[in-house]
Amino acid sequence: MSPVKTINDLPHFRVAEVRKSETGESSLALSGMIDRPNDVQEGRCFLFLPGREVLIGLRGDLKLVDAEGSASFETTEGPAPEAIVGSEMAYLRLWEPHHVWMVIEPRWKWNRELVRAMDATTKLVDGRGVSLLDGEEVREWIEIRRKGKEKGLARFYPVFPSGRTTLPPIGPDSVIQNGWDHAHCELCSGHVIAGEYGYVDLGEHWVCEACYDKYVARHDLSFIQ
Repeated sequence: MSPVKTINDLPHFRVAEVRKSETGESSLALSGMIDRPNDVQEGRCFLFLPGREVLIGLRGDLKLVDAEGSASFETTEGPAPEAIVGSEMAYLRLWEPHHVWMVIEPRWKWNRELVRAMDATTKLVDGRGVSLLDGEEVREWIEIRRKGKEKGLARFYPVFPSGRTTLPPIGPDSVIQNGWDHAHCELCSGHVIAGEYGYVDLGEHWVCEACYDKYVARHDLSFIQ
């Protein structure tokens, strides 16, 4: 079995200087060095502070100054600048901070549960523009949510002009019976379908059994490339 990847194996940004952003807004501009510049891409990212805190990028986010790893990062105002200078903060891109914490925190609460199909409510929403899907121009989408959960996770299905759809029948009350029939694994994006077991945390984040065994149980971040 491959070695466990920890947060120490991610690229790190060592902060040399912190100053107020020249924009005049409530933001900080950080400059310093990235220890593995070849594993870093410019753009939106997070930098991890000690504890369960992060700095969130702002306006272009991380920028590489040279090939040796000199970099800059602009963020909404966080801790006092003197608390950041000298810090070495892990860099994360494409994933969200909770994906790291849910795997590395030994006290993160997980329950093995059976996914059960539930009714889903539907709503027609404007796509705010035209999307070309399978040769058809899509302007509207059907938003579905688990019945009783008007906020939070939603899924969207295109309304094709031809009338074809991947949705099961919608009842006259805009409800799809058993329409919420799977959970998405946070780590591999696979489906845990109704009738299968998966693991769910207190924030209703699901992982499939394979990802739980491979990553969560081992506290292994190797899903982060």
